[in-house]
Amino acid sequence: MIVPDSVRKCVAFLGYQLADSSFRMAGSVFFLGRVDENGQAYAVYAVTAKHVIEGIRKLGLTTTWLRLNTHNGEAVWTQVSMEQWFFSPTDASVDVAILQVSLPGELDHLILPYSLCITEQRMQEDEIGVGDEVFVTGLFRHHHGNRRNIPIVRVGNIACLKEKISTQAYGEIDAYLIEARSTGGLSGSPVFLNLGVTRMIQGQIKYAQSQPIFYLFGLIHGHYDVRSDSIDDIGADKTDHLTPERVNTGIAIVVPFHKIDEVITAYESEQKTVRSPIL
Repeated sequence: MIVPDSVRKCVAFLGYQLADSSFRMAGSVFFLGRVDENGQAYAVYAVTAKHVIEGIRKLGLTTTWLRLNTHNGEAVWTQVSMEQWFFSPTDASVDVAILQVSLPGELDHLILPYSLCITEQRMQEDEIGVGDEVFVTGLFRHHHGNRRNIPIVRVGNIACLKEKISTQAYGEIDAYLIEARSTGGLSGSPVFLNLGVTRMIQGQIKYAQSQPIFYLFGLIHGHYDVRSDSIDDIGADKTDHLTPERVNTGIAIVVPFHKIDEVITAYESEQKTVRSPIL
């Protein structure tokens, strides 16, 4: 599978500024837009995980920063007030934060249209299920790109769809599990379904017209951790007096697209789209 640049270009990086004016990376963000019949985006949102914004707030900071690529090969930092981010007004466990934006022409980013997002109806029609291929594109904090953002890609598959998932920050949430190891910085990254160029649906082979079919599946909440002392390791030397560490199981937690849609719909129902875009 080759991931097209058009997919990676919907991604930017999210960070914060220290007292010495240096920046630190915190997570990933991507651009999602409603598009009219002429292909023009009329409502564009930067989307990330709510816990990334809350983590920056807990540092005592009142602003977040977006690191955006430009066509001249450089990246620029753009300041955004903490209060401009919008969360679900009815469900604090929804790990989604959105920000209405516009993208000036000098930025080398693309907007992911709503038409490329997976819906419950489409999941049923295309028989999406466990084992289908997914990929994540976002920030690898240890190699983010010196002059411009360089999103990495991690590939995996759907591991679980049916039950609520237990999380440390938000308790049980509506989420999926994928076998694709998440690392610090990938929080908020878009997760895509790859249906390929051919697919068997209801006993018939379906063909993509020109390129593999990609759908936005959701966003990364984080990796599924367990305490090291909870791992059944028969015969291992137990050191119970030590503080148990968290172990990344290699499974990532995905907030489904319909939760992103719920937050955007709530934002628009409050008529906040009349506010001037931030960027």
